[in-house]
Amino acid sequence: MSKTHWKISDKITQHPAVSAVIFLAVWAAIMNGIYLLAEYVIPIGLTLLLGFMLVYPAMTFALCFYHAKRCSITPLMPFGMIPVVTCEYLLLDSFRAIIPNMLVTTALCMLFGSGMGNIFADKEYIAKLKKQRRDKRLHEDMQYRKILDDKKEGKKK
Repeated sequence: MSKTHWKISDKITQHPAVSAVIFLAVWAAIMNGIYLLAEYVIPIGLTLLLGFMLVYPAMTFALCFYHAKRCSITPLMPFGMIPVVTCEYLLLDSFRAIIPNMLVTTALCMLFGSGMGNIFADKEYIAKLKKQRRDKRLHEDMQYRKILDDKKEGKKK
């Protein structure tokens, strides 16, 4: 892969909020794709059943697992997924037939996926990233130079 790809991937990993927003957008796109496929393209009950009872839970679990494994658990994922499902419920009439089960499925898959991902996460790497962010925020990553001592040494020479 190119160096640009790795730089972008590193920046996304270093900022869990950006990573959570990207994962949330991918999750919402896949969820809406399953809905459009089941509602308009192949309007058969089997498509709806397979889409929302098999593909959707597996996709939600996998995305939450992968995000938690890379960035640890961030509150943006759970506080982003549930409102998206609720908005879908309010905006789409035909979505209401499956939404109560979908809210429960989303919550369970999100919690189990994030928990399992956090178990398999690289704790040292995540701690290093958090320390780097803290040091950058507090400007502790800059090298300290003594101003007064440098001036005294300059006068002696």
